[in-house]
Amino acid sequence: MSVAGLGVRRPLLAVASLLGILSGCGQQPAAQMSLCGPTGQLRVGFVGAEEGRGSAGQAVLLDPEISSLRDLLTVASRCEVSLEPVASPEQARQRLGAGEWDLAFLPPGLAALAMEGAGNRDYSLLRPLGQRSQSRSQLLVSSGSERRTLAQLNGARLGLLPRGSLTGFYLPLYNLHGLRLQSVDYALSYRELLDQLRAGRLDVIAWDASLPDPGPDVRVIVDDPNLIPVGALVLSQPLVAADHQPFLKLLDQSAAQLPPSLGYVAGVLPEAQRLQRLRTVVTNVESWTLPLKGQPYAVYGRKQQLNAEGAN
Repeated sequence: MSVAGLGVRRPLLAVASLLGILSGCGQQPAAQMSLCGPTGQLRVGFVGAEEGRGSAGQAVLLDPEISSLRDLLTVASRCEVSLEPVASPEQARQRLGAGEWDLAFLPPGLAALAMEGAGNRDYSLLRPLGQRSQSRSQLLVSSGSERRTLAQLNGARLGLLPRGSLTGFYLPLYNLHGLRLQSVDYALSYRELLDQLRAGRLDVIAWDASLPDPGPDVRVIVDDPNLIPVGALVLSQPLVAADHQPFLKLLDQSAAQLPPSLGYVAGVLPEAQRLQRLRTVVTNVESWTLPLKGQPYAVYGRKQQLNAEGAN
């Protein structure tokens, strides 16, 4: 049975205990405080705070973390919770685009994309996720490659993370605008891309500057200057319009119970301005005809320039 289908079908002693405490403190009746989506459940997507750090077959969340997070969200929302951990940014992008998640824990690229919805598929940023780092988008080639400039990447075989990643998909394509590529291939992690570069199956790969030094056998050919903001917890607009503050307050009070890898910061608003700025990259690339796996690709389409950091 899938995690999304498990829901919350059994009485939870911890939930009942906390609900009793809240009722005893003079809170409003549970029916008036529930935060449920249009299906009657709170549909939650979990991608995490970082992009491309896992490996093939690695679980996004361990089973105890899934159970603990689902129980905590049940207490906070007073609603049955359907929790879906997702490893692929592309799958998460599809869920967000279809409005299939009411709440989601997202890395920066997907958080920027979530802000770009329409109507009921639009999301608002609630809390920052992740640790501050020097995350920037880079492109790597083998140290022995004859390619030395951006223009010399014309005709190269490119490796990317799936669509939805800011450092691994949107920014690399944005920086390669105007070139023709021999092929584009994908991997779920930067480590897999690096292995393919070393094996000679790719000529250039996306990389994140905040990762450990990959070694002397590769070098940076494109170094994007834009610092990447941290990820975000996002909530669908219909639920933002509802009374979601009790839910958020309880999450803040229970931040220590969330998976440590999330880097959830209680009581702090996300970096909306920085995400808004980089959303220009996301919306531009999303308007293009996008590359198919293993196929030639011309990187072409509308390209608006980014405002200087800190500009309005």
